[in-house]
Amino acid sequence: MNSRPIKHVSRVVLSSTARILAVLVAAAFLASCATMNDPAQRREMRQNFVASTDTNVPLAAGHERVDINLSPSSKKDPLVFLTISGGGSRSAYYAACVMEQLSQIQAPGSGRSLLENVRVISTVSAGGLAASWYLAHYDQRHAPGFYDDFKKAMAVNLQWRAYGHMVWFPPLALQLLGSSLTRTDLLANEIEKLIWKRPETFDDLRQKEMRASDPAPVLILNGTVYNSGQRLVMTNLPARRFPTLVNENAKNIAISPKDEVIFRSLVTPLTFEDFGSDIGQFRVSQAVAASAAYPILLAPFRLKVYKDCVPADLAGRATPELLNSPWLHVADGGLYENLGIDPILNMMKTVDRNQPVMMIVIEADQRMETYSVERNKSWGPFAVLMRIYDIGTLRPLLLYGDYLRRIHNEDKLKTVIVRLEGYDDHTDNLLKKIPTAFKLSKSHQEALDEAARENVQHASDALVGYYRQLIGGGKATKPAKKYAETH
Repeated sequence: MNSRPIKHVSRVVLSSTARILAVLVAAAFLASCATMNDPAQRREMRQNFVASTDTNVPLAAGHERVDINLSPSSKKDPLVFLTISGGGSRSAYYAACVMEQLSQIQAPGSGRSLLENVRVISTVSAGGLAASWYLAHYDQRHAPGFYDDFKKAMAVNLQWRAYGHMVWFPPLALQLLGSSLTRTDLLANEIEKLIWKRPETFDDLRQKEMRASDPAPVLILNGTVYNSGQRLVMTNLPARRFPTLVNENAKNIAISPKDEVIFRSLVTPLTFEDFGSDIGQFRVSQAVAASAAYPILLAPFRLKVYKDCVPADLAGRATPELLNSPWLHVADGGLYENLGIDPILNMMKTVDRNQPVMMIVIEADQRMETYSVERNKSWGPFAVLMRIYDIGTLRPLLLYGDYLRRIHNEDKLKTVIVRLEGYDDHTDNLLKKIPTAFKLSKSHQEALDEAARENVQHASDALVGYYRQLIGGGKATKPAKKYAETH
């Protein structure tokens, strides 16, 4: 066959395609110009951004956080902590699925579910997205379709919502380039629209957390401070709930005074009041976005330092160098520890040693495994980052149990980890391929839903058995013991 006609047709097709693309680009440009000239459209566009001046405010005298009663709903019930790991939409969606399953397990000796007995939720990165949605809709948790709506919200493509519309509306991209706004600011705005549809501050959240009847669990959103390497706990709990993990009287190690300050600060979480700021007027969506600001992909969230507003009784928790910095840069909480357990360790120092405590960990990060590699394998930047995350999470996890045994009555403390995993090679490999991103395919949603049901079923003996032990109702069953030993 003669090839010339085919080449001619190819050139015609390509030429037609180019013309169509040119028309589309021109139409988008003209639409953007029209948008720029329309005051109503400009106002709507501005609402798509968190204003660059909308940052944290100084702490006024008398506005310090007061303590929140963390007592269980009944004196015989244990104090229940729930932690949710980071891991993008995979983690957020999986957490919603696991929480649905926990809502269907009745706590022994109680008319409430295990989930309803949770008093504190500590989260990292996208785990905060799930916890925030749950708390925002807490009073509707018994309504039909609640968990369907929950999971649907966690599956929303936040990446497209936050950044994709710039393709069709160039003025949004131009506004971003011409201002101090970052992609993290845009993510915060989309999170706010997804969960609350309006600005929601920590003062708003505190009203639910502190009410006398049916209080909502207290939320802790965890970030990492680039300046000092410390954990930032974004919560309505006061700083005194997060004492240093270091024994003030420890004399069994000789280090330089400078290193001692560094070590002590690394195990002392910062609160807003430690750098003179009032978290009450700070938007919860901004805290969620800061906690999820994955390095390289998202810029750290900037918080202004007000060193003259730091309460006198908190002096020394933040170093002079940190307080002399005009800004704190806060990024993904997983840089410090990705399970949300770490601030609970600090809190346990403020809990009575004999208080029955149960900790439930929802772990949806991608567990580190040993790889068989060739000599010339190339490690990309994100593969290296994942290694850093995994090592930083798993290594201290091995030491947490030993530390807790030293500060709390071992018989009064139980932990159950509900981990995202498959029980056959095909399912496990499928779950491992779900990326850490703010979007999920339908097939990934179905896989996570099924995994959550199976994972909680495997953990149910431990969940119920340990709870029964803590209220003095006997020992955990053998399956529960086996689960605890293998996780």
